[in-house]
Amino acid sequence: MGYIIRIDDRLVHGQVVEGWLKPLSIDTVVLCSDEIYCDETSKTLFGISLPSHVKLKCLSIQQTAEEIVHGEYEKNSVLILIASLKDLYNLVKKIQEKLPGYRLPNVNIGGIRHTYGRKQIYKALFLNKEDIEIIKKLDELGVLLEYYVLPNDQKVSLNDKIQQLEEIVAGGKK
Repeated sequence: MGYIIRIDDRLVHGQVVEGWLKPLSIDTVVLCSDEIYCDETSKTLFGISLPSHVKLKCLSIQQTAEEIVHGEYEKNSVLILIASLKDLYNLVKKIQEKLPGYRLPNVNIGGIRHTYGRKQIYKALFLNKEDIEIIKKLDELGVLLEYYVLPNDQKVSLNDKIQQLEEIVAGGKK
């Protein structure tokens, strides 16, 4: 199957375990995060949150990029979880340093929670101006972003809605 990339600021939680791992027969979860890579307590907590047959890898953004570049995820069924658009952008830049023009599979944005300054775009997606600027940069790099909560949900292309997203974040209508 290869790999799927999902942005979800909660990373591993019930919806991911029940709604993603089981239906897609995921055998490896990669947490791509410089913070978690350095945090043994978080690694342990995320590890006990997964079914015992699912392998957990907590990698830095650089390590994840290297594994993608070397084709490490092509033979397994891998879910790469990333907490933010900024981390995704950094991952893409590191991959494209080694493989110019490399295109990731479409990236799922499944959940970015509300924080101060973020506006609701969809049920589980809140964005601010910085997020929109990163989406524009990712679009320029050829990354296709799709919003959906579960694998069988209807996919909404965010690349096609950049102007609309900007208006919502600026205080306009949805």
